[in-house]
Amino acid sequence: GNFFIPDARRFWIKPSVEYLNDFVQRNQIDKIITTGPPHSIHLIGRGLKRKNTVLKWVADFRDPWSEWDLLDTLQLSSWARNRHKQLERSVLQEADLVLTVTPYYVKQFQQLGGKNVQLITNGFDEDDFKSIQHQRTSKFTIRHIGGVDELRDPRPAMLAIKSLCEQNADFSNAVKIEFIGSVNASFKNFIEQDTVLALRVTFVNQLPHSELLKLYGSTDVLLLVLAHAAHAAGNIPGKLFEYLASGNEIIGVGASDGDSAIIVRNAGAGVVHEPNDQKGFETAFLKSFAHWKSGTKPDSKTLTNYSRRVLTDRLIALLEAFD
Repeated sequence: GNFFIPDARRFWIKPSVEYLNDFVQRNQIDKIITTGPPHSIHLIGRGLKRKNTVLKWVADFRDPWSEWDLLDTLQLSSWARNRHKQLERSVLQEADLVLTVTPYYVKQFQQLGGKNVQLITNGFDEDDFKSIQHQRTSKFTIRHIGGVDELRDPRPAMLAIKSLCEQNADFSNAVKIEFIGSVNASFKNFIEQDTVLALRVTFVNQLPHSELLKLYGSTDVLLLVLAHAAHAAGNIPGKLFEYLASGNEIIGVGASDGDSAIIVRNAGAGVVHEPNDQKGFETAFLKSFAHWKSGTKPDSKTLTNYSRRVLTDRLIALLEAFD
């Protein structure tokens, strides 16, 4: 971490700039987009911009750079941390346009020196969801799709479900929880050693996307587990947009005032509670359980702003503004 700055691909930078500079000039390319991480890609863009000042350069950040939680795990020296910040600042100031994926990151990059920072979130493909047919489930089915690891801990939601099972016989007999994807050993052990949850929770290996789309139709609640990290407020996982497009209720574990929580709340799709808010989770699950018993779904607002078609149109408009 202290030697490979900004990352282990740093050795791409010089030869890539030399090769691509010739390619850009021969083909009269007037716009380029760099996407990182790895952030070495942005330094290639910076090198091309410096050699071709009329070139319009868009730096697209899918994750932060100097404020990225990953750097905290690398035991960086103060010199290395400052070097990351220097390189990041040069990219933010020299790029003609900076794109990123959450409102929190927009503010962060502006504070770090970005002169023209715009938001284009992740999204969903509308065609994927046209064929979903919601059906009445025989069990109140809660599903989590995606990985569970040290940063994404579903235990607060599981403890609330356990409490409801112990208090409410109807809920206890009806509820079924399924985790689809990679789950770490610690969480699996937690479930397997709990006599209440072990009877109601199952684990399924990763499935093809086409199979996941079918499962959305037989799901009552989608569990969203957000990373608990230093900049958790800016965490918007890509799967959130598929969750929204599915039309199912969403109950999330994470920052209740973060970007993901605001999106879920504004869409009328559900709630996100802080990990220590067990009563909040119990209330949310009971409300969803009542919806299941009555056969109703949330009245979600239109989500077209998050379709990839609309997001692509926004990107095109930003690029055309250079002309």
